[in-house]
This record gives sequence, structure tokens and C-alpha cells, in this order.
Amino acid sequence: MKTFYTALMLAAVSLGAMGTAMADDITADVLTYDGKTKVVSAKGNVVIHANEGATITGTNGEYHFEDRSAFLEGGVKYVKEQSTLTAEKMYLYKDRTARGIGSVDFVDLSEHRILRGDDVMYNAATGFGKIEGNGYLETADGTLSAPHIEGNLKQIKVVATGGVDLTSTTNNAVGYGDQAVYTRSGRDGTDGKMVLSGNAWVNQNGNTFEGPELVLRDADKVVETTGRSTITITNTKSPSEEGGEGDSQPSVPAGPVNQATPIAGRPEYAGSPLEIKDNK
Repeated sequence: MKTFYTALMLAAVSLGAMGTAMADDITADVLTYDGKTKVVSAKGNVVIHANEGATITGTNGEYHFEDRSAFLEGGVKYVKEQSTLTAEKMYLYKDRTARGIGSVDFVDLSEHRILRGDDVMYNAATGFGKIEGNGYLETADGTLSAPHIEGNLKQIKVVATGGVDLTSTTNNAVGYGDQAVYTRSGRDGTDGKMVLSGNAWVNQNGNTFEGPELVLRDADKVVETTGRSTITITNTKSPSEEGGEGDSQPSVPAGPVNQATPIAGRPEYAGSPLEIKDNK
């Protein structure tokens, strides 16, 4: 095993710019350092300490001191505080966004979030996340499964497309549709709103709703329909009779986040093709 340590000058620059060094050391069986590009290439049992306390392990990889980005492949595991990411490949961008490729599982215990898919991008600082292929998102509010899921988990706005299955813990409902858009003015906002469109179907408390567009509001815990719709009532009990809470609070006006609001924290490269790394 060999270890490569950053030069003292580089560490000083990191400390001044970020408050703490973002790269402590890189360990691997074989290490190659390019002084011109400031890139370390590593092969075999790679361990990178980076990104303000993160530890990344894999089979092969590289670290760029110029912009503090990294790439690893081969059974990659990323651990930082209560966040863990496992994937076949992983990119760490200079803005501290982590991106996993291939059988990705990202768990953030501090925020009670799970992101899974073929291609998962997430930045815990900004709240931006994107999942492509076999997407799954789980939060305290419920779950979304769809081919494409993108949004900001702090703002909050999440868009799922390509055929969506959902569960809503807040509304005690399950449903599906072609697209789902969930918005809320913030983590503690009370104006949460789920718009399910395109062959939409929702079952709430045993009652079913079908239509071109269905709207679930967290504050009211009701389902609204637009267009020609069908409602099948099989449960006539109130939420309080079912053992839940009654609707004692007035409806809260919609907050500033809606379907037209841009997704906050979305980096420029979020829609760009994935960078191809040559095997070293």
C-alpha cells in the first residue's frame, strides 16, 4: 500500500478557501501523480479522504487537486457522517455533488432520505437530487418510483415522470400516473401539494379517484379532481373515526413554490452527458 499526501501549500489553500482541507490523503496499491495537471491516478484498494470528512473507497480512481473533484470505480462506497452511497462508479464534483452510476443506493439518515436508481446525483448542502433509470425516492412524506425523478429536497419541489407509483404518508394514500409534481414552501411548510397527471389514480382511506389530473393537499388531506373523473366511495368513515386526526385547521394558502418554479440548486452539468473516463 502507498499513500500520497498533499503538499503543505495545497493544504493551506484548501484551509483558507473551505475552512478545512478537502483532501487529506489518497491510498492505493499503485499511485501516479501528474505535477502539471495536479491529478493523482490510483489503482488497487483505493481510499480517498475528501470533501470535508468524506471517505471514498473503490478499485481504481483519480483525484483532481485543481478543482477537488474525484472519480472512482469498482465497488465504490462513499461515507460522510450519516450519508452512505454505494455504486459501481462514482463522481465527486467540485461543488460537493456526489453522483453514483450503476446499482446506486444513497442513504441520508440525518434527513431520512433514500435515493436509488441507475444514475443518482445528490448534493446534501443544496438539496438538489436527480435519479435516472429505475428511480426510487423515499422521505418521511412517502415514496416515489419512476424512471426519472428530479428535484430539490429543501425547497421543496420534486418532479417524477415516465410512469409514477407513489405512496403519501401525509395523505394516507397510494396512487399512480404519468407524472407527479410535489411542491412545498420548505421543509417545515404546511402548503404541500401533489399533482398527479395523466391516467391518474389514487386510493385514499379505501376510496378511489380516477381522472386526467388529481391533486392531493397536505393541509386538507383531500383529493381534488379536474376534467372528467370517477370517484368510488367504499369507506364513509371520517379520519377521526378511523383513528386519525380530524381536520381542525383551516386551509393554508399556496406557498411560492409551484409547478412552474425552477428547481433550486440545479447545477449546469445536471443535464449534460456523463463524462467518459478512460481506464488507466
